[in-house]
Amino acid sequence: MLSTQRIVTTWIGALLALVSAPTGAAFASSGAVWGYQPPAAPLTSCSLDAPYSEQAYTTDGDNNAGECPAYPPPQANAPRCGGPYPVCAASGVCGVEVLQENKNGCTGGGCCKAGSVSPDGVVDVLPYLERPAGRPLSADPAVDDDNEIDDSPGIATAIECAGATMTARRTVAFPAGRYVLRTPLRPQYPDLTLQGPDLSPDATPGDPGTATLVALPCNPEQFPGAIQVSKTSGNIVQPVSGVWIRNFQIALTDGPRTKANSGVQINNCSDCLVENIIMRYEPLVEPQRPYCKPSNLDGITFAVGSGGTIRNVIVDGTPKGGIYLASAFDPYGTPPGTPPPIPPAVTVENCEIKNINGPVGASGIKIVAPNVTVRNCEVHHSLLHPTSGSGGHGLFISTQIVPNVGYAVPHHVTVEDSYFHHNGTSGVLMASVVADRRPEHITLDRVSFAYNGNHGVHIQAGDEVTLRDVWSWGNGFYGMYLTSRTPLAPTSLRVGSVFMEDPLVVNNGLLLNLAAPGILLEASHVTIDGGEVAHCDPSPPTSPTSPTRGKQLRSVVQRCWSEGSNSGQTVFYPVNNVISGLITSTTSATEMPACTL
Repeated sequence: MLSTQRIVTTWIGALLALVSAPTGAAFASSGAVWGYQPPAAPLTSCSLDAPYSEQAYTTDGDNNAGECPAYPPPQANAPRCGGPYPVCAASGVCGVEVLQENKNGCTGGGCCKAGSVSPDGVVDVLPYLERPAGRPLSADPAVDDDNEIDDSPGIATAIECAGATMTARRTVAFPAGRYVLRTPLRPQYPDLTLQGPDLSPDATPGDPGTATLVALPCNPEQFPGAIQVSKTSGNIVQPVSGVWIRNFQIALTDGPRTKANSGVQINNCSDCLVENIIMRYEPLVEPQRPYCKPSNLDGITFAVGSGGTIRNVIVDGTPKGGIYLASAFDPYGTPPGTPPPIPPAVTVENCEIKNINGPVGASGIKIVAPNVTVRNCEVHHSLLHPTSGSGGHGLFISTQIVPNVGYAVPHHVTVEDSYFHHNGTSGVLMASVVADRRPEHITLDRVSFAYNGNHGVHIQAGDEVTLRDVWSWGNGFYGMYLTSRTPLAPTSLRVGSVFMEDPLVVNNGLLLNLAAPGILLEASHVTIDGGEVAHCDPSPPTSPTSPTRGKQLRSVVQRCWSEGSNSGQTVFYPVNNVISGLITSTTSATEMPACTL
């Protein structure tokens, strides 16, 4: 067992110089790099797929056969949870449980312990931990199994103390070790930082030099994650600003199956920062099949109009989504004559999202919010579950119905210098679930899609979409597929104006048996300016329809499509599509075949 008591004084002193710096520059001493680093030099079209051995990723073969392992709830033998929590109804509404900050017996400065607060407003969390004798904070994972340990109440008290300090930035400092959380931490004060020691992206689980938050929820339907920024008054989420969460490993052991929540949930928070975080799903019962994971647990979520930055994060194995950007703001749904609210901006940079593989809706990055920028991110191995038929996207950009509000519409979204590969369905899917709303002003700039099980780029709905220097290779179906097919009314808004500049589409169709196009257009008002659609192979194919590497033998195919229900479909033909300067290497010229549905 490694005690961290001896290093606390030195580390707290060093932290004072860092609490005012909201960037990752101070933590680059290890030499490791967060996020995705694009190739420094451009590659030739055929060198993208040089190994000729990669296969498109589809599913993990889990067909739901057999029962899931028994998973005893922590509250069964954990007195710190205060007894069994109310059971959630089928509707997802859970019973009321008193929050830790409301039952710690103190408020404000009355919560502060002597000697725990530095002159700079840094609160040392160690004196607040209420651990049994002989069980100090340590890096020993075996301590997590002790039902007598719950660090949530003590940390809630430290947060209350920090909220009363009069410094420009309040900080709660977490020394290295494993913190057991039966209920999430709730930093509800403005300009408040929760911060652990320096964290490198190559830190392994259990690294004794890091602070790890272990979420062992009393009731996963109510309190499934590690941190929830959600200041409530009755049923209303109140605004909060300037909450920073930095330098933690987070271990999620369970989560909701009815009422959705996240490992880090940010609600109605402006200028929030989540930085230098490694989050892993680590169930108590291993191994856990994807089908047995909690279906409604996301990794990091910004919701209810939150804005700010997610920087330098790794999310590994969460069931539903790695990063989820949701917003209730809808500039299209405000009453006539009323100025629409200004949507908050969210920036996601230097992230790796991998192995998102729960039973329903597993996708790497999900965007249903406006004003989003994603850069230098790598997203891979999101699972398409074989029986649910949902999820598996690397990047999912879609409208969303918001109960009692209207619609959330993603617009002015930019993704740049990122890589989406080996996901179960598409590298990126743009879609809409409503007839008169669609994603708008979406830009993908220098983004690559490779070895995804379905299409590299799949646009079902979107307008004013720009694809600039987008590379797509080795995907199971088409490199790029734009389709306005929908069972919705023929007047519904689907694919509008799309502009592609210098696309590079190589060796797709790995899972197809017939000659396939690199780009399939079932849409109008599409412009392709320059670029290349190529088929490369180390040896000549045995026949024109049997190449040894993929079935992408056609360049661009334009064809008609239908909209509407089966009883009232309307046929549409592509119009105003302009294709110029496109190189077709060992693929057919642009085609407009006869209409077939």
